[in-house]
Amino acid sequence: MSDHYQIITGIVSELEIFDTEQQFLKTRKLAGLPALGLFFLGDVVAAASQLNTTDSNEEAAEFLNSVQYFRCKMGSNIIEGIFCRVFFNNGDQVEVVVEPRSDGSYFAYALRRLIDHRLWLHPWATKGTKAVNKSALKFAVLLASFFLIGITISDLISIPISKYSSFFRDSFIVTIILYFSFILFVYFLHKRFSGKDSHIADKNFAALGYADPKQVDMEAEFYKFYAYRDENLPNFYVDINSAQYKQQPPEGAKWVTFYREAPPIPEYIKVIRTEDYDE
Repeated sequence: MSDHYQIITGIVSELEIFDTEQQFLKTRKLAGLPALGLFFLGDVVAAASQLNTTDSNEEAAEFLNSVQYFRCKMGSNIIEGIFCRVFFNNGDQVEVVVEPRSDGSYFAYALRRLIDHRLWLHPWATKGTKAVNKSALKFAVLLASFFLIGITISDLISIPISKYSSFFRDSFIVTIILYFSFILFVYFLHKRFSGKDSHIADKNFAALGYADPKQVDMEAEFYKFYAYRDENLPNFYVDINSAQYKQQPPEGAKWVTFYREAPPIPEYIKVIRTEDYDE
């Protein structure tokens, strides 16, 4: 696996969408394309396989039912990938974050559609590693604080006022230990579920030109997209009259968001331009 992903820009064509891994692999075989292992299908399939080997069969089933596989062309380049819901279309002008395969095709980890500023992301890869850590710590401290306040109030209600001083003296150390232990437990639990593919997010956001990719939080970016600009203003981020912007995401779509402004792609990222267009 290379240190950096690449970018392919151009127009989507010959788009095929598959609801299951079996359908996807069958069409590859019929098309005479080489077989793929888990590595070449991306971390997302490997993660699902790991889920299936644990007691999280329900979680694995929910995940496998939520993703779609796709294959398309941009120029002569074959691009395949896995997103939660594939609702970009043939003819869309896009920038795709890819990793080359040994067979000459590419695996997509993110797709940025320019006309409506919509961004499809690899499952779970919505936050960089530092953003995940920050989010997990905030959540853990908040939850632990509520827990501590609740326990303290409950204890104070249950003991006489005359014993308050001894209560605080005797329970202080135990309370502090429990508080920080609870923070650590929630922190690592939250990181496990919210940051499964933050290492992929780091490489995605680096390829897309973000100055500090590990700090990028696309969930926060989605909020800012609407919070800081008015759709009625002429300088809103996108053309709100475009069919793509008016397009309603399919039910259950996740790991797809809006971005405000696209930073320039860094010079160290290899860019394959299949069509000329104004950036």
